[in-house]
Amino acid sequence: MQTGRVCERLMEQPFKVHVHGIADFSRQIPDLLRANGWQVRNHDLRRGTALLEKTSDLAKCDLAFTYGGRVTIGKFLAAARLLGKDKLVMFWAGSDVLYARDHVAQGGTVSRWIAERIHWASSPWIAEEVRALGISCEYVPFNWAPAVPKPSPLPERFSVLTYLPDASRASLYGVHQILEVARALPRTSFVLVGLRQGRLAQVPPNVEVHGWAADLTPFYERAVALWRPVQHDGMSFMVLASLAHGRHVIYSYPFPGCVQATSAGAARLELERLREQHAAGQLKLNEPGRRIAEGEFHPKAIRAEVLRRWKAIIDEHPSEAGQQCGVREGSGSLSV
Repeated sequence: MQTGRVCERLMEQPFKVHVHGIADFSRQIPDLLRANGWQVRNHDLRRGTALLEKTSDLAKCDLAFTYGGRVTIGKFLAAARLLGKDKLVMFWAGSDVLYARDHVAQGGTVSRWIAERIHWASSPWIAEEVRALGISCEYVPFNWAPAVPKPSPLPERFSVLTYLPDASRASLYGVHQILEVARALPRTSFVLVGLRQGRLAQVPPNVEVHGWAADLTPFYERAVALWRPVQHDGMSFMVLASLAHGRHVIYSYPFPGCVQATSAGAARLELERLREQHAAGQLKLNEPGRRIAEGEFHPKAIRAEVLRRWKAIIDEHPSEAGQQCGVREGSGSLSV
């Protein structure tokens, strides 16, 4: 086959990215990053033929992306290494750093092959924690805020939204702080959502406990503020969504559009301030927070930047045929 015909065929091929990792998030990535010139795939292993399809897709991909980091070789990374997939990006989300830190603290080592791959982190503080493990890591925004063109006005009733997925992880999510402040502010309504496992004991009457919900939009709309007193976190989707809805956010970490509170006392003072402004009719939507959500965390912005970075990684060491053809110049264009 002549070089020109090889080039023509390569120019028509999309960039192929294989997505692996935390199921709740990785399954959303193909739709988020849908664009002309790209084929981004994730496989639901609950289907009978999915494993064979996944293996075939991994073998053919230009780049592998894992939503979730680790320092040891598991089944997926072993397969990627066996197939020679050196172009692999590992995205550290949050709790995965805790598992890696525990592994190293107990005398475990960091896989050299993993350390040589490209590592991104969901937040500046997670990037620092990964670097502390001896791994080069860069903060790259990937978690996205929902597009909310017209957020609903703040409700007449002042209420505070909080989150807990599992009662056994109450300490990690700062539930002791939530209950402490709720008891101190009996006239303030607190809504705790997301509980899938376990039960909470001794919950004061001004705390409503709700189970898991696929769509949290009604909870954002009925809340004035989100309080996330987590002990460890990546980049919270709830924080980004609350900002997109124009809600006020109290967060354990410093983040634009939010008020940082690292103790129950500090959070209580901020909630009292917000409640007083709300009662006086002076509290408006959190416009600075909305600008953050509508800017670099808007799905279109996330798509454009991630695909730009992925293309640069794929193009960095092109194949011999790709070099002759200019590395599929013009492929991977965006449709946003």
